Amino acid sequence: MIESLKDVLLFLESTPDEPELKQAHLGNALSSMHVALGEKSWVGLYLATPTRLILGPFQGTPACEVIAFGKGVVGTSYSQEDVVAVNDVSEFPGYICCDAAAKSEICLPMYVSGKIAAILDIDLPDLHDWQQEEIDILKKIATYLARFI
Repeated sequence: MIESLKDVLLFLESTPDEPELKQAHLGNALSSMHVALGEKSWVGLYLATPTRLILGPFQGTPACEVIAFGKGVVGTSYSQEDVVAVNDVSEFPGYICCDAAAKSEICLPMYVSGKIAAILDIDLPDLHDWQQEEIDILKKIATYLARFI
């Protein structure tokens, strides 16, 4: 998985900053991640509003449309302002099940102008031991994706 994430990062690093193409770049980036992580993965954004997190662009099965701050993995990542990596979602207290196929999840805050603008959410269909190298690559990916919000 690390090599496929590195390929996504290379794609993002070569994506030009063209304001009128932000949505196209974001869609292609999420699609690239979805392909890299496997067709049963889920990759998407939850956009921060003043009162909650709202489903944004994504690749995968239909998902929860609204998540409260501090709830589930997504809301916890937002409230803690940090990466939350869950190897086995069945062991996460207060886990919100949007897709019964999800077995592991990682959420990463995305910052715009110093504030969390979105949470990058990734679900995998298998138990997964998130390694620091993967997390570091995903942090870089989240930073690049934030340019397109």
